[in-house]
Amino acid sequence: MMSRAAFLDLNGTLVTPIIVEKLEDLRIIPGAEQAVAALCRAGFRCPVVTVQSRIAKGLFSVSQFLEWFHAFAGTMRGYGAHLEGPYVCPHRFATPCACKKPKTLLYQRAAEECGFQLEGAFVIGDTAADMQAAKQFRGIGCLVRTGSVEGGADLARAEADANYVGRDVAHVVQWILDQPGV
Repeated sequence: MMSRAAFLDLNGTLVTPIIVEKLEDLRIIPGAEQAVAALCRAGFRCPVVTVQSRIAKGLFSVSQFLEWFHAFAGTMRGYGAHLEGPYVCPHRFATPCACKKPKTLLYQRAAEECGFQLEGAFVIGDTAADMQAAKQFRGIGCLVRTGSVEGGADLARAEADANYVGRDVAHVVQWILDQPGV
């Protein structure tokens, strides 16, 4: 039996601020721990797919990011939230690559490694690129307003591509868990 999945974006969805100079400045968005824990209790796999262009800019290395992420995942695990990954695009936004959202390479890799189908998987994120990625693999895009689209030019496009728009990850997770068959 294939697992169910809810892909999670990182900056603007689970943590803030969106743009950081130092990893230690990242803070968990209130309620994110409990929300992801609820998904896990419901049987969802929760891979994190993130663009970390600050790696390419030299503000921190891949190993520093992974060290930070594993500490963050440990904190989340204390609440019962089990994160998979991370699946990281380390490139600058303007640099063409195969792994940057809305391309689906990182989502495909997570699905293969974690044992679930992409079609029908949820994507929880804060940008139009997150919603467009979900559309490409016939996933269910869930937009949160805690990140990039809050008042941004990206908002109309992100909302148009989203299957659901919620104020934060906790609100979106409640919607997911209220869906028939979940």
